[in-house]
Amino acid sequence: MTNIKFFFNVENKIEFICSMLPERLNKKKNSLIYCANNEQLKILSNYLWSNNLSEFFPHEENNHHYFNKITISNKDIDWMDDTIINISNKMIDGFNRYLHLFEMVSTDEDDKKLARKRFQYFKDRGYNIQTIDVKQN
Repeated sequence: MTNIKFFFNVENKIEFICSMLPERLNKKKNSLIYCANNEQLKILSNYLWSNNLSEFFPHEENNHHYFNKITISNKDIDWMDDTIINISNKMIDGFNRYLHLFEMVSTDEDDKKLARKRFQYFKDRGYNIQTIDVKQN
């Protein structure tokens, strides 16, 4: 069963994800970052490529390869892997194909409201859920 972590009070989802990626890459964990739409996907992709040379993150867009540790997508998920990171405010069909689901929740009230619905959905179905307030860490 998928283990779920909700990261609350995330000021900037893209910057927060980039702070998580080095540890995930060091552990050789594959990550799929799920975006809400093409605009969010392009912003994320540009950000991942534009960091300085020691911190840029090679990745694939909407195309999964096992040798590539980072994939970003806004399409239906039809593969399975280690971790899916949700920066959209949508429920992801196929999330249960992953060992871990990380839900990113911003400080925006609408984003929080939609996250509460997803949280309740997972809770009602018996998923193991951990909550992390990033402002307290």
